Amino acid sequence: MFLVLCPPCAAEQLVIDYVISNSPQRSAWLTIIDQFATANPDIEVINNGFPQEQYKRDFSARLREGHADLAFWYAGERLRDAAGHKLLVPLDAGMLALLASKKFLPGTLDGTRIEGQVYGFPLYYYVWGFIYRKSLFRQLCLQAPATWDEFLQVCARLQAAGVTPLGLGARSAWPAAAWFDYLNLRLNGAAFHRKLLRGDIAFTDARVRQVFDTWGALLRRDYFFAPTIDQEHERVLPYMYRNRVGMMVAGSFIAARFPNVIAPDMGFFPFPVMRPVQPVYEEAPLDVLVLPARGRHPKARNRFLAFLAEGDALRRIAEADQTLAPQAGATSPAVLLGAATAAAWRRAAGHTYFFDRDARAGLVAPTYDNLRRFLEPPHDTDQAVRRIEAAREKLR
Repeated sequence: MFLVLCPPCAAEQLVIDYVISNSPQRSAWLTIIDQFATANPDIEVINNGFPQEQYKRDFSARLREGHADLAFWYAGERLRDAAGHKLLVPLDAGMLALLASKKFLPGTLDGTRIEGQVYGFPLYYYVWGFIYRKSLFRQLCLQAPATWDEFLQVCARLQAAGVTPLGLGARSAWPAAAWFDYLNLRLNGAAFHRKLLRGDIAFTDARVRQVFDTWGALLRRDYFFAPTIDQEHERVLPYMYRNRVGMMVAGSFIAARFPNVIAPDMGFFPFPVMRPVQPVYEEAPLDVLVLPARGRHPKARNRFLAFLAEGDALRRIAEADQTLAPQAGATSPAVLLGAATAAAWRRAAGHTYFFDRDARAGLVAPTYDNLRRFLEPPHDTDQAVRRIEAAREKLR
């Protein structure tokens, strides 16, 4: 954790809790804090940066203890749970009017709307899909697939050319969850997906079995690059750069890891359509600042939120993260996959926010554990769904 105090003689405090994911993001955040403090010398800013997993673990306790005036959080079920336990207050009418005047995208506000009230100040969002090397596709005369049949044809062509079609680094399990989410969304739709993750539908349902069966068919064809399955997701990238792996499901933030010489050659396409009758929802996590109910300095926090909304701070944070700023027209050329991912977000019928943000908390760990197991031969659907269902039953 780090602490910034500016200045020591200020009359009012502002305490901000935030997750630090990488060094560029940390630098951008501290620069913005410093600029705000310089412009507002009557406010003492205390900025607490935490590692992600520690932050998730301690979030509710810190809210109950009244530590922060503003806190980083995630759209989805985690936000709904915090609001339901009265740990947060919604944005007021004045702040919503300001965000509207500053052209915040309606979808980023609706993403935190709970029972008619908005509980999150949007920071940035990002879209998941496939990344690939444009030069490899050109060399093999391949087009980015739009449908599942086209996707399977691309996989077969890559494999025939000696390139393993798909990369997946699932040591931390959440990259595997992206595959589960998208297969379920494309096969069964968003309403089913949300009910399943809330625990309202059994994982032994035939529709969930179809998700695992479809995934298992790809695994049994050796379409996934085995050496990286038990490694972290970024370990797939060097194999893509050397054309050993053709495609990888990732969030657009992965672009922050592209070497400068490779970055212009990296492309993006949305997860292919599997059933034309299903509206296309995209996996698009949205990160926000929330207002703790026990925050002690509401005037100072409103001034800070106004500072974020009125300047270019959110664009700079998004550039550091290789994510998308929440304001219309804020896409930057420095966000390498920004145009393609923003287009996918705009075309979507709606958005989901990723398994561990949309699911009941008690489902996340057992599901992740069994997704990892499923990736190992023999890729047993029956075993995977029965084990996850056993965890769901314990929550009822």
